[in-house]
Amino acid sequence: MVKFFPRKKSADKAPEAAVSPLMADELTSSSSSRLKDKERASRRKDREEKRKKRDERIADSRVSKESSSKSKKKSKPKLSQEEQDEKDANLGGCYNFFQFLVKTIHLIDAMIGLTFVVYGSLIMTNFENPAMEAVITSLTFGSTMLFTSIMGVIGFTTKVCLRCGLALSAYTAPFIAFFYMFVIILLISSPETFFDYLTEHKDVLYLNDAEILLLENMLPLFYIIMASLAAVEICRFMVLRKIRHTLLRYDAATERIVSSRQGSNRSKNESNRTNLTEPLLGDEEV
Repeated sequence: MVKFFPRKKSADKAPEAAVSPLMADELTSSSSSRLKDKERASRRKDREEKRKKRDERIADSRVSKESSSKSKKKSKPKLSQEEQDEKDANLGGCYNFFQFLVKTIHLIDAMIGLTFVVYGSLIMTNFENPAMEAVITSLTFGSTMLFTSIMGVIGFTTKVCLRCGLALSAYTAPFIAFFYMFVIILLISSPETFFDYLTEHKDVLYLNDAEILLLENMLPLFYIIMASLAAVEICRFMVLRKIRHTLLRYDAATERIVSSRQGSNRSKNESNRTNLTEPLLGDEEV
């Protein structure tokens, strides 16, 4: 009987040994899941804190920009109408420089236009079979150049239709520049066609072989001249738009200044009349 007791104890211990590893695995898995949950929660908190800090920085930057813009607006107070009129009525030195530049360009365009008109008229009137292509090109181009120059002069000298002369002169400049560039491209692509036409109609174009050869040798110089004239026309377009805007503001300011001065003079005259009539009324009452 004594021998069987230890065997039972060993049999009782065996299931405990079999059960204990499974329990240990469950405990480790539950502890690891808890740790992962804690790490995820801490990461979420960190992300939320970073987002809050970023939102605060963005809000602070917006507030600082708004405050700086408001301070700039406050630092630059709006001018009254009288002060703005005085400022617009003073054209300044830059306007005089740009006006001189544009008038010089108008003078050059007028000389070029007049030359082409006279040349086209001579070809058309002095020959029975003129070169009509050259006539049409010369007269069209020359009349366009004269038109832009005349409109520019009218726009500078008169206030008709909000100085529409300057607007017409400005918006024809890109077309003239396009014509110059078209001629350059045409001459570069097929110069033989152009000089063959000159040679064929040299009698009616007032040319000879030596002059045609000279023109052919000077062709690179013509490229430079026409490209420069195209750049001048673009410059005229940009400057004339600015000058017209300045002159419109000048016209409106001068009209308001003159009307305000006339109103003040009328009020002074009326006050002087009332001051003169009051003593006369007092004498009549006496």
